[in-house]
Amino acid sequence: QMILGPSGSGKSHYIYNKIIKDGIKNPDTNYILLVPEQYSMALQRKLVMMHPAKGYMNIDVIGFNRLCFRVFDELNIKPQRVLEDFGKSMLIRKAAGERKTNMSVYSGSLDKSGFIDEVKSLMSEMYQYGIKRESLDGVIEKLKDSPSDILLYKKLIDMKEIFNAFDDKLSEILADNIEKSNLIKRSVIALDGFTGFTPIQLDLIEKLIRYSKDVYGVFTIDKKFYDKKNIKEHELFYLTKKTVTGLKELAIKNSVDVLDDYFITGEDSNRWSDGS
Repeated sequence: QMILGPSGSGKSHYIYNKIIKDGIKNPDTNYILLVPEQYSMALQRKLVMMHPAKGYMNIDVIGFNRLCFRVFDELNIKPQRVLEDFGKSMLIRKAAGERKTNMSVYSGSLDKSGFIDEVKSLMSEMYQYGIKRESLDGVIEKLKDSPSDILLYKKLIDMKEIFNAFDDKLSEILADNIEKSNLIKRSVIALDGFTGFTPIQLDLIEKLIRYSKDVYGVFTIDKKFYDKKNIKEHELFYLTKKTVTGLKELAIKNSVDVLDDYFITGEDSNRWSDGS
């Protein structure tokens, strides 16, 4: 089911309340709020404050990476301590190696002693201090037309390539193993904070739709744009509508029921179906 509405309408608050209430009623069901990595810690605190008991045992607020680690740990694919140390370095090396031809500066550094460890440390610091990938994109954009910073610009482009490759590799491994996960099978999953997804993430989400109990998608879009038959690529909500439509198609492809969209206006909410 899609939870839709304009910015500031209360979509996220609605799904947080629903997860908390349903979690209290169904203690044996796990609820996963899947969000961009940089938002997970803040949202964990928010849900704790919203919860009547000021704490919960069956709600997880995590990003794609942490979801990967949780399922890997459950299936004993690798011990978590190895994943976070040696195994993580090996995964970065493998992922970066597959994107080597796309790199202009670091393509010859992947096998150098200490390079992968430096990359791992940089990734950890970015997550620790809540530095968004969008912030990295902003810096890259600013440096693009600066001749004096061309080397730094190329280095950041390569680092972004490595980061994206690592994220995709984790999601790819998870997608291949998710049908074995009892955690996923007993979970209700809500996607919040995303505009779109990479092809690898979509492969993973398709498996989540197939094997989890329920999946909710929370997206920002005005109803008038959503009702339009054709939104042009340059229009504001083009990517969001494409994402919502794509998720519904994945559900239908896997014979999963798609409930009517739940549209929230900010003043009140009502169910409506496409074309109604």
